[in-house]
Amino acid sequence: MHRLGWILIVGFALALAGCAGGGSGGEASASGGSKAAASEAPPKSVPPPAGHRLAKVKLDMPPAEVRELIGAPTSENTYQTGKAFIPYYGSVTSDTQRTEWNYKGEGRVVFGINKWSGKQKVIRIDYDPTEDGN
Repeated sequence: MHRLGWILIVGFALALAGCAGGGSGGEASASGGSKAAASEAPPKSVPPPAGHRLAKVKLDMPPAEVRELIGAPTSENTYQTGKAFIPYYGSVTSDTQRTEWNYKGEGRVVFGINKWSGKQKVIRIDYDPTEDGN
């Protein structure tokens, strides 16, 4: 009986080690095809060039000020971050929801929403001339 217990413990430990390894078997081929797509669009958080209208936007600005400076977005999207699903995370921080304003052919402005006050502020400006506005 004692031997069976050790076999189960060792088997469980090996199973956990296999899960923690990440399983690189299928990932190499999946990332190879996405390299071409990634080179077409600028990565997130690329600052806009000087003189561009998105360059007027600064971190911590509220939405009303952004709208006054550069106008209304082509579209906007509000979503939860992955941190919203971490137990107890939301009780110590407010980074669980964001709003993204998309400007066609220019990029996007991302606002963080304070969970407690509801106030929004700019947390990221992404220059992306391939932005489709959706």
